[in-house]
Amino acid sequence: MTDGIAPAELARELGASQRRIRAFLRSQWGKLDTWTTRWVLTEEQITAVRGHFASDDAKRPLSDIDVNDLLSQYAEILSELRARGVCRTGNAPLGDYAEYLAQSVYGGELAANSAKSYDLIDAAGRRVQVKARTVSPQTSPSSVFSVFRTFDFDVALFLVFDQATYELMWAAELGPQEIEAAARWSSHVNGRLLRVRKARELGVDVTARFDAASV
Repeated sequence: MTDGIAPAELARELGASQRRIRAFLRSQWGKLDTWTTRWVLTEEQITAVRGHFASDDAKRPLSDIDVNDLLSQYAEILSELRARGVCRTGNAPLGDYAEYLAQSVYGGELAANSAKSYDLIDAAGRRVQVKARTVSPQTSPSSVFSVFRTFDFDVALFLVFDQATYELMWAAELGPQEIEAAARWSSHVNGRLLRVRKARELGVDVTARFDAASV
């Protein structure tokens, strides 16, 4: 291309970073293989970029980044915060994201925060308890999900994500009686703890249903 404006020049004009401009262009045109210092934008791209950055969406700097990339960046930020001693875990946004995925796949409505035994009443009327955690190659084989103190639900959904990228690794369902039998009692937390490995071994694999939803 010989006509148009270079990304750096347009970035200065709009007061935006080249990274944000590139993210927007990718959201509209897909992968940009020609992103080089000599690359200039087409008139169509220039018009689209100017229109976008003049809109309300431009007030949200991350609005062009998809969910997986946002979570991956969040994981990197949490990792750095842990290295600095600011945070101690990597699970901060996980619960809400897991419930979001569960509702996307199963339908229904999320339960009120006051509901202690389940998180979702799905489209089939099932009371679904959602458990999620991240794992890494360093995660202990004895790692557990958060505590079960009551079993007043129809099925528990277990979602396990890669700690470095927040990509879904697997999803499984398990009934309350099976969980109660397989989980160990802990007086320290006044409830039962189920190992991640046990949930994987005993649960019904539903990963394929969630692959399309985790975007």
